[in-house]
Amino acid sequence: MALSCTDLMAEAAAEYTALELETRSGKAVQLRNILMLPEKGLKTASVILGKFGESQTEDLEEMVPQIRDLLLLVADDPKALTAEMADWPLGMYVRVVDAWQEETQAGEAQGSDS
Repeated sequence: MALSCTDLMAEAAAEYTALELETRSGKAVQLRNILMLPEKGLKTASVILGKFGESQTEDLEEMVPQIRDLLLLVADDPKALTAEMADWPLGMYVRVVDAWQEETQAGEAQGSDS
């Protein structure tokens, strides 16, 4: 039996879910799971996430560009998200990242009926 790449991609997208974020202008932006990024995006995400671990500074403002870059990387519509983020305070970035992490974390396997 042949496997369909279309079916496998659909299964992967269902398993590694995205967070749908509705902008104030009404545009829906999908913040994809890191595991659903192409290779180049995955490498870039790893670099950005690595900077969070290296940060020894207490200056939270320095985190904003890194968080912004990460969100734009995982967004399916970076242009719409850029417009949305234009006036975000740090607290909004943190809330969105927290929601994104919660939604996209690989959960435990669903219980089977057997």
